[in-house]
Amino acid sequence: EPGHRKEEFLFKLVPHARERGFSLLALDLLGDQRDDYLDALLRRRDLESAIPCVMDYLETCSEVDFERVAIVADGWGSSFVARAVLQEPRLAAAVCDGGLWDLHERAFFASRFAMSDVSIVPVPHAPLMASSADCPVLITLGEDGWLKADRARQIVQTSRLGSSDVMLKVFTAAETGAAQAHADNPSLANEYIFDWLESRLGAAGRI
Repeated sequence: EPGHRKEEFLFKLVPHARERGFSLLALDLLGDQRDDYLDALLRRRDLESAIPCVMDYLETCSEVDFERVAIVADGWGSSFVARAVLQEPRLAAAVCDGGLWDLHERAFFASRFAMSDVSIVPVPHAPLMASSADCPVLITLGEDGWLKADRARQIVQTSRLGSSDVMLKVFTAAETGAAQAHADNPSLANEYIFDWLESRLGAAGRI
């Protein structure tokens, strides 16, 4: 996600991927730009278009099992990965915010302007949980994070289609991993995430 660097991502996730025989590719959308470029980047409406380009590249790599490619978003700066999942049918699984940010933002503006029909509030694209994804999606959050667990559950229950394979995992303060981005115990959350990926993709493969 914007605001994070690939080196941080690799440091946190490589051990979990290696344990399960997965390969890992980290994408840094900031490129060689400085962090103060973030505001300009987030104003772009096509941020998610980077993901199909990466999939095009992976499809040319003979060492990649292209039927078992998953995407993992790190951080909740936006829902651009969730929007990318809607545009990319080649993904086998996704771990992201599921469009919670977009849906929460839509509800906020609807209440702010007393709109009775929240569907007329513009968001960049249709949120993932209000559409039909081609792959299973895992959403993880901590109960002490920026979006309260009850609100997240409400959004998931009222927004996703009955046929959508969307799973919400809330980490409680008792088990740790409850802070924003699971900062109090990222290893616990990442173990859960990669166990879920392994259950979806199978063991000893590559993503």
